[in-house]
Amino acid sequence: MKKRIVSLAMAACLVLSMMVTLSACGGKPTLEEYYNSDAMQTIITAAVSQYEAQGVACSVTASGDELRYDFTIDIQTTEEERAIYAETLESQMPADYQEFIDEAKSIKESVSNETVTVVVTYYDADANVLYTQSYSSDG
Repeated sequence: MKKRIVSLAMAACLVLSMMVTLSACGGKPTLEEYYNSDAMQTIITAAVSQYEAQGVACSVTASGDELRYDFTIDIQTTEEERAIYAETLESQMPADYQEFIDEAKSIKESVSNETVTVVVTYYDADANVLYTQSYSSDG
């Protein structure tokens, strides 16, 4: 199960990377406009389908300065198991920290928002938060 969580963290990085490749030319849209573009929605739909095939629900939303990635693992967990998941995810995130910061900075360059914050949250089947972390374009 730890492998699955680590793979989810890496998948979130991949989705962010794909988003940055679609940087807008000319006048910069807001984060929400960028997120709601047809091109972005095509990428997000494809990524969400891949997660669902692995038994993981994925929701990507943009509001204000936040781009949220919510992953829901299709298992119920006990309080003890949630602590293990949190520890596993927390230990993996430092390895991905700079990548998420770099992605937030890259997205910021593509939008008119002064700051972009990427929020990654993992839930179990009962909507209990397993782990959440925010990454700001301000570093």
